[in-house]
Formats: sequence, structure tokens, C-alpha cells
Amino acid sequence: MVASKARFFNIAVIAIVFSLFLPPPAQAKQENNDLMPFAILGALGSLGLACYQGKAPCTADLNLNTDALTFSTDIGADRTTEQLRISLGADWNENVYESHSWEVVGRLEASLQKWWSTLNNPQNRSGYILGITPVFHYQLKNKTLTPFIEMGGGPYLLNNIVIENEYKSTQFQFGSILGFGIKHKQLEIGYRYLHISNAGIEMPNPGTDFHSLHIAYSF
Repeated sequence: MVASKARFFNIAVIAIVFSLFLPPPAQAKQENNDLMPFAILGALGSLGLACYQGKAPCTADLNLNTDALTFSTDIGADRTTEQLRISLGADWNENVYESHSWEVVGRLEASLQKWWSTLNNPQNRSGYILGITPVFHYQLKNKTLTPFIEMGGGPYLLNNIVIENEYKSTQFQFGSILGFGIKHKQLEIGYRYLHISNAGIEMPNPGTDFHSLHIAYSF
């Protein structure tokens, strides 16, 4: 069983890393969203790994360690839409996966996001987004400087159905995260991509795609 899980993990990591070098599928209109398929694939794959391992967030008990919290802020933009996102996350008590040199750790983040338009006369100038996101970190073990790749996804709620000039059809949305960075002691810094859309629940379904500087502090 251990060997089969190890093979599953190694195949999943290779597939995810390989997919990052593939061009995204052709789309009628590409604006700022080339990473979208990889963010969605990474979120689904990470949740699948957690469920296969029988670990949170795929368990009835979220198994959160409220003594291991992380405050983070993301500052970025989607074309003419800028944003500031603050999050508070609690680590899971158990690693999602662990091998000799690699591990998958994670936390559950609650976020509040403020966005605003830089256009002169948009239909909607600003708004807020609430989110709950399981975030998974694929990282090396026992390093002073720890590089990581992060993936995750969860439900989001818009306070207004229009973002700038885009009608989103539903206030309920899904957010998918893809990023990378480095950790040192209690500090992590990196790049984070966030794609928000309603997964085709109702049309039209324009995506919002923020590219951000991500900074976090664990305490």
C-alpha cells in the first residue's frame, strides 16, 4: 500500500510539473489567463490526492491546528482591475503526503479581497470577494530556504455580480490558485495566480485572473 501511494504521488508530481510547460488549450480570447487550465488542474489534482490519502479537507473533521496560523496578503492586478487580498489560514495537523525528500502540507484559508477599477467610467468601480480555499504546498523537506509550489481551490462569493464591466452571471464563484515561492522560518514570499469563475454554472462566465505578489507570515 505504501509503495502504491508513493508511485501515485510521484506520477502526480511529474504530471503537474510537466503540464506547466505545455501550452494552454486554444481559446477564442486570451487575456491574462494563460495559467487558468493549470490552476484548475492543480486544484483538482491536489484535492484528489488529499481524498486518496484520506486526509483533510476530504474528511468530516477538518483537523485544523489553530495554534499554527498564517496571515497573508496578495497585491496584484487583472488588466485594469487591481486588488488587495488578505487571508488567515490554519494548518492541518497532518501532512497530506510525506516521502524521504518531499512533502505536501497545507492549510485552510479564509480570505477577504478588495478590488477596484482603474478605468474612467466602469459599470462597477469596486467590490469585495469572500473566499474559503484549501491551499496545498508541494515542498522539499529539511531546507533552510524551502522552495514550494502551491495549488488549491474553493468557493468564493462576490458582493456584486458585476466586476468592472464584466457580468459574472452568479455571485457564487470558484477560485483556483497556482503559485510558487520560498519559505524561510516563519516567512514565505512568492508569486500567486488566482482564477475566479463560476465553472459554467450559468453563462456568460468571464474569468477574472489576478497575478499577485504573495507574502505570508506564520505564527
